[in-house]
Amino acid sequence: MNQTECRDLLTQLIRLDSVGGHEESVASFLKEYLAKHQIDSQLIEVEPGRYNLVAEIGDTNLPVLALEGHQDVVALGDTSKWQHQPLGAEIDDSRMYGRGTSDMKAGLAAEVIAMIDLVKNVNFHGHVRLLATIGEESSEVNHMQGAQYFAQHGYVDDVAGIIVAEPSSVPNAWLLQTPPTNPFQFSKPQLEQLLAHNQSTEQFVLNYAHKGSITYSVSSNGKTAHSSTPELGIDAIAPLIKLYQQQQAYFDHFTATNPVLGRCLAVTTKFSGGEQLNSVPSHAEMFVKVRTIPEIANESIINHLKTLIQNLNHTEEAALSFNLLGNKYPVQSDPNNKLIQLLQRIGEEELKEQLPLGGSSAGTDASELIRANPKMTVAVFGPGNMTAHQIDEYVDLEIFEHFIAIYERVIRAYFE
Repeated sequence: MNQTECRDLLTQLIRLDSVGGHEESVASFLKEYLAKHQIDSQLIEVEPGRYNLVAEIGDTNLPVLALEGHQDVVALGDTSKWQHQPLGAEIDDSRMYGRGTSDMKAGLAAEVIAMIDLVKNVNFHGHVRLLATIGEESSEVNHMQGAQYFAQHGYVDDVAGIIVAEPSSVPNAWLLQTPPTNPFQFSKPQLEQLLAHNQSTEQFVLNYAHKGSITYSVSSNGKTAHSSTPELGIDAIAPLIKLYQQQQAYFDHFTATNPVLGRCLAVTTKFSGGEQLNSVPSHAEMFVKVRTIPEIANESIINHLKTLIQNLNHTEEAALSFNLLGNKYPVQSDPNNKLIQLLQRIGEEELKEQLPLGGSSAGTDASELIRANPKMTVAVFGPGNMTAHQIDEYVDLEIFEHFIAIYERVIRAYFE
């Protein structure tokens, strides 16, 4: 496909509003678009009005290389603060602006175009499966339902390797600031070396690992009473504070460190309780997000937290209940795997920069997919950048086009 066609596809995807779980417009559009290019695809209704899409090309007798991306995007935020229309796909100085440009419709579009270009070439011999999911961004409880569906229904059982096209770069301008805005936490010598060899506008990292996560809430029930007679009530906040202290002590004693991902980290993200200023609180609730590593099993953390709660309920005047909101596994593949090595070599050639291998604290759909196939090699590598989820999110269109070439070249080389 030529440059105009590639940019037109991305433009159409950005103009489709898939905020808040409304993925149907994207799924239906992609099905029709693929059909125009002689690629059959299937829509799968995972939840009412929410559709995964799967498409496949090549020789089904060969191992499967999968391309994966989610269709939903985060909320637009305060649209009055945007300098460009959030769903306008406006182009300014080789950048396309709009919600989802970086996270991750550019990655999804690049995967689709790569498949179309491959199927047009009679000399292509490989087996590629596109997996487009719902619910990666837009569900508060147990999100990644689209990836869960694919994992539970056999769509990754035969996958040897998968490329997750999530945003993987930081704009060079951020790294050149004093001090640098450095979300990848490059060391000063590493940063100097990377920028000295970078002929692009962004610095990429090829991630072969990322943390998992546990999201949970703990509810505490008590009994309300007038604050002048607290003995007639039961304070719901007090036992929750005790639990907070105990869980912090538990997390602080973690000594395991992953060489790529670092330590397991926990953050209490929300704490609420009480009804009014002159009453004993009858209800309180705490929300926590734990970023996990392979060295400490998610289930062991969950079981320990439940034990802490059981002990408090037994020894204190407490009525605490644990609610698991999400349980996503950490991911770690072999950096010497053929897929990772090809992506690094070809990525460096196309992007004209050094491409370090690494890991991310943020999660992807791969957390659910590896449940079905732990041996599958996972690479997280896409054209977006750290403006994801921000006002005036954008993607560099030249980089977007380089990623189309990266995916095509890597797929060809993978099956040679």
